[in-house]
Amino acid sequence: MEPRAFCLLVLATSVQGFSSEANLTTYLMTDYDVEPRPVLDHNHAVNVTFDVALAKIVSVDALTQTFDTNLWIRMYWTDEVLRWNSSEWGDTNVVRISSERIWRPDILPYNSILPYAKNFEDSFATIYSDGSVSWLYPVTTRTTCSLDVTYFPYDEQTCTLQFGSWSFDGLKVDIFNKSATGDISSYKRNEEWDLVSFEVTRSVYVYDCCPEPYPSLTYRANLRRKTLFYNINVIAPCILMLFVSLFGTWVPAGCGEKLSLGVNMLLALVFFIQAVNAGLPITSRSIPYASQFFGATILIVAISVSFSSFGIMFHFHEVNLKKPPPWLKTLLFLPGYRIWERRCGKKNRVIPSPDSSDQLSMDLSDGESTDRTVSSCSNPEDEKVDIETGEEKQPLPEENNGSFLANIAMNLQAIKTTADDNEEQESLRDQWRALALQLDKVLMVVIFVVYGVVTVSMFTTLPNGLLR
Repeated sequence: MEPRAFCLLVLATSVQGFSSEANLTTYLMTDYDVEPRPVLDHNHAVNVTFDVALAKIVSVDALTQTFDTNLWIRMYWTDEVLRWNSSEWGDTNVVRISSERIWRPDILPYNSILPYAKNFEDSFATIYSDGSVSWLYPVTTRTTCSLDVTYFPYDEQTCTLQFGSWSFDGLKVDIFNKSATGDISSYKRNEEWDLVSFEVTRSVYVYDCCPEPYPSLTYRANLRRKTLFYNINVIAPCILMLFVSLFGTWVPAGCGEKLSLGVNMLLALVFFIQAVNAGLPITSRSIPYASQFFGATILIVAISVSFSSFGIMFHFHEVNLKKPPPWLKTLLFLPGYRIWERRCGKKNRVIPSPDSSDQLSMDLSDGESTDRTVSSCSNPEDEKVDIETGEEKQPLPEENNGSFLANIAMNLQAIKTTADDNEEQESLRDQWRALALQLDKVLMVVIFVVYGVVTVSMFTTLPNGLLR
């Protein structure tokens, strides 16, 4: 066969095939009505096989309680009107016609919050010679999803997509699922949620308004939140700030920044909890675990700051100093009163009474004793000459010796009393400062234990599988 003749034959065949499909489409659409159901017997129901492929989870908004998804909808049914003998149409078994030109079931998500027309997309439907119709189209839908944020950020959520016919009951349009699970073979991974399962169940409802059954298919997307982001950016800073506040108890009470450190940590925690709660729904049903964790941390830090104020008060206790009460020493696990008693025992010397001044005068007036004292301390000849003027000292009258020595004894007694009072006041200050130091130590240990118990108890009460 010549090349020119072969090309003409191929072209003729193509034109004939195109003409057959076009003529068949014109034939099928002639006098076709898209309103009535495509059944020859009106008592028969149109059985629709329904399938959903989950392509992507766009977002799960806890604040608005919505679930945005990108779906591939697949519907299969039989149109008894659109049938032909393929041998009469050049062996054309399949034609594709715009879905707007044929009858199609109005199956949509019952829990969609989008307008009615937004739940469908116009695409070409595939029609076979036996009347079988296959309609596939992509759609991005937004449905309601009741989120339980009790265990946030270690939570699992179940969002549903309930599909059914909006206009027809089950006696007119019946719906069946193609498989026991939705199609996730083309699913694109979400960065915030893990898709645990995507199951489907068929249900039939009878409403109070209508005696007819209404079948529906409910697809359940079981989601598990990924916690790495929250562990790094929320939980870890909270724990770190608590430990900074905890070790702030080692800052000396005399340092002016001790209290400001605790207050700054408290403000930072309040800021963190406000940032976390900004993305959570306003609900009174439950308190999220993250909020409970932050609340417990804020309470512990607030108590720490409050008791640090007591420690600063103990350290700078100056007015009306008294011995610390024994119950306070017991409360702070401090047996230091024994040390203080030993220290005070060294200072509790016998203080002579004023009546003993005469005896002191007699002792000082005793010549032999005075001579021994003077001879042991200085040269007697030097005592007769004034060192500053070089003149000879005049001896005091004997009658004034007693009163002069008594004045000396009284002055010495006053000096000694003042010194003992000052020493006693300093001892009391040391005791209160020791209490302040012990308070910080006990506070750190107690907070560490309490926070450890709170953290462990909160995480161990999570449902199985959430702590991962």
